[in-house]
Amino acid sequence: MAVFVGEFEQNIDAKHRLAIPAALREQLDAEADGRNFYLVLGPDHHLWLYPDQYYRRLIQPLQKNPFPSRSAQKLALLFAFARLVKPDAQGRVVLPERCMQRASISNDLMLVGKGDHIELWPADEWERFVVDAMPRYGDDLLDAGDGLDPALLPDN
Repeated sequence: MAVFVGEFEQNIDAKHRLAIPAALREQLDAEADGRNFYLVLGPDHHLWLYPDQYYRRLIQPLQKNPFPSRSAQKLALLFAFARLVKPDAQGRVVLPERCMQRASISNDLMLVGKGDHIELWPADEWERFVVDAMPRYGDDLLDAGDGLDPALLPDN
């Protein structure tokens, strides 16, 4: 499974192409997770990029029931808003206009590694988030460490 880390400032060109930096593409386990991405509107209204094969495995449990259900109705927009995007030879993907509008993004973006996916944030919004989060960063990190189960840690 890919583990995406880091923050990268990028611009969207006039043709709505977004270059995924080599540093992020190199973090992709293409054999296990695929070479393409699913572009998904996240619950925070940011666009998220998931490796295509990994995303298919994630949503597989959601597709088990062939009959209509209330929970399936709630997920209808998840499938409607998702798009398969394929990087070109330069690692660029085209962001559909409608996806950009729903996520309120323009040209200046931050691509942020979030473990199993990449999030696309408006650059100014990302900077505000970082500034707001920095005062509690140390405590958040310590809290995360306190919550780890030592039995799940790799042997040294």
